[in-house]
Amino acid sequence: MDLGYSIIYVIVTFIIGGFVALWLPGIEKKAEARVQQRIGPQLSSPGVYTTLKFFFKHALKPTAVMPRLYNALPIITLIVVAALFLILIPPVMLSWGPFASIVAVVGLLKVEEVLYLFMSSFSQSLMSKSMPFPDQAKGAKHRDAKQSFLETISANRSLRLISFGSLPFYLALFIPVIMAGSIDLSSIVRYQLANGPILFTLPGIIGTIVFFVGFLIILNANPFAFMEGHSDVIQGPIMEYMSKSRAVYTIAHASLIFVGSCLYSTLFLGIPPAMSVSFIVPIVCSIIITMAIAVTSAFAPLFTNREFYPTVIATSMIAVIGIITACLTTIIL
Repeated sequence: MDLGYSIIYVIVTFIIGGFVALWLPGIEKKAEARVQQRIGPQLSSPGVYTTLKFFFKHALKPTAVMPRLYNALPIITLIVVAALFLILIPPVMLSWGPFASIVAVVGLLKVEEVLYLFMSSFSQSLMSKSMPFPDQAKGAKHRDAKQSFLETISANRSLRLISFGSLPFYLALFIPVIMAGSIDLSSIVRYQLANGPILFTLPGIIGTIVFFVGFLIILNANPFAFMEGHSDVIQGPIMEYMSKSRAVYTIAHASLIFVGSCLYSTLFLGIPPAMSVSFIVPIVCSIIITMAIAVTSAFAPLFTNREFYPTVIATSMIAVIGIITACLTTIIL
């Protein structure tokens, strides 16, 4: 494929993907509201309008360990998510060889998770005002009390999710690898073109279930949203972000939903985000997954450690069963 055409191909695919991604938060909030018998926001409000609004807000210098790096973290997150989307595009997938593989997918997703941990670790304030607790006002001081910041709590929660919470998701990614007998994304797509979508097999069905549960953890969505610390009346480290940094974070989070859906379409349906009619399939997948996240969020309670750990362990065991089933399927076939 001509280099100039490949560049245009990638740019157009990015434009389409970015446009769709910004509407997904609105679809999620609208669907969640309908399940809970509320009207909900406009479809364009949580993604499109929110991004525009924050771009024009006045920027403040946050109270952070390294303020410049702290504000740059959403940009780095967006770049990582964009790199993940890039290796899913067919011209790049075919030409980059080993770089467009499951190993690269896992690595980029892990970097994205670690960046959220950095956000929590660097922040030392709430709404740009330093607020250590317990209260140090006169008459309210607690002798020998340990001081910490609210974002530190989010950092500890984030570390748990990174350590083992997302394990089921990564196990699910290797079911298509076993079925196709290769870690290359292009080989997994070619296998499904010849043998049909992996989704329509028993390992594929198991993998889909585990993928969805793991994706909820990756997105920090209900019922696994305890990293944001709603019980502390905060949103975790993202509360600190404002102006352009918050706008970029909104874009990055919306893009992660879309790119994760494209990853599912590529691995379990054999249809990557291509500049053709087939692009409809990843888009439809993103809408279905977004609405499934909304329904789960509407019904599920917020998990504590007591519910979180057994859920991760049980889902990981199901993923292992899926991997064993995939191995047996390849041996039989």
